[in-house]
Amino acid sequence: MTPEFALKAARDSPGQLVPGPAELLPAPREDLIARAESWARGARADKTWAAYERQWARFETWCREVGERALPADPLTVARFLADLAPRWRPATPADSSSTVVAGQVRECEGMRPGTLRGYLAAISVVHQTAQLENPTRSEAVRRTLAGIGRHPAVAPPRRRAAARRDPLLELLRALRPEESLADARDHALLLVGWKAALRSDDLARLQMADLHASEQGLSVFIARSKTDQTGHGTTLGIAAPDTAMGEGSEESTLLDAGAAWIRWRNLLGSHGILEGPAWRGIDRYGRRPRAGGLHRNSIAETIKRRAAAAGLEDAQLWGGHSLRRGFATEAIAAGVPERDVQRHGRWRSRASMDPYIDAARTFDATNPTHWLS
Repeated sequence: MTPEFALKAARDSPGQLVPGPAELLPAPREDLIARAESWARGARADKTWAAYERQWARFETWCREVGERALPADPLTVARFLADLAPRWRPATPADSSSTVVAGQVRECEGMRPGTLRGYLAAISVVHQTAQLENPTRSEAVRRTLAGIGRHPAVAPPRRRAAARRDPLLELLRALRPEESLADARDHALLLVGWKAALRSDDLARLQMADLHASEQGLSVFIARSKTDQTGHGTTLGIAAPDTAMGEGSEESTLLDAGAAWIRWRNLLGSHGILEGPAWRGIDRYGRRPRAGGLHRNSIAETIKRRAAAAGLEDAQLWGGHSLRRGFATEAIAAGVPERDVQRHGRWRSRASMDPYIDAARTFDATNPTHWLS
């Protein structure tokens, strides 16, 4: 087995599911290798393989330039590679501006963040494991090098997207005119489905019209595949209809009714002869007709950010594709929904992955001991 096995793109079909009489004979070795490569490539997304190929190519080129061996790579070679990609620093001098000095050092080269470096380690790891060679990325030298890069005082944590809490979301929705504008009707439904179903922008982009079903109980949303469901088992999420005991018919209840918003958008699509296909589509330049193609996840993220800015939200620049999912978790936990129920609905794999949302929701809740110090 060669290292290229894991990285080579399969161009041909893996063959018919029901072979004809001529195909009952043993397939040639080359054909079986091509089929195996095709199935192996399907273990990860195409964009993941593309990233691995770019990262491995860069590692190979670096090894040639410095006279190191790429396969099998020595752990110290990988550690030096990380050091070369990381930011470079020098001791500060009196001539340096105070704004450029961090912990007595000045950065000479921007370099890569630890998260990006981990992507290179993943590519190196995949190639070595596929070639059945010892994995250098698991060595203590590599782990300590990456940990040291991450512990530098200038390495700030990644900036999280703003959480779409209930009140800011209501402000955003009040700025829409779904009865008058095709784009506003689409975005009203998109925002509520994404928020109440705790969807990622990828999940929203993959939704088809057939995946959403409205009933008296509410709106059911079928997620065929997601980040935590790569094998496509699928799951159905329920968005409950407004509760009469909770003030159904009020302005806020109407604005937050995801089922009604979807039905309005679905009916508008139907009036243009569109009964199937992507749930969320672009609108023509005149704002009169939906386009045939569905929205890309980046377009959805930009739409969320643009709507936040149009509503005049203070942190609009921090809104994006993950804001709806973060907002659902934060708002639900703050409202007292049990963590296990939030985790199940949002399809988080572990309780630990929800910690950032829990912390944000409980910053000023009744458990904060400073309430007793007033």
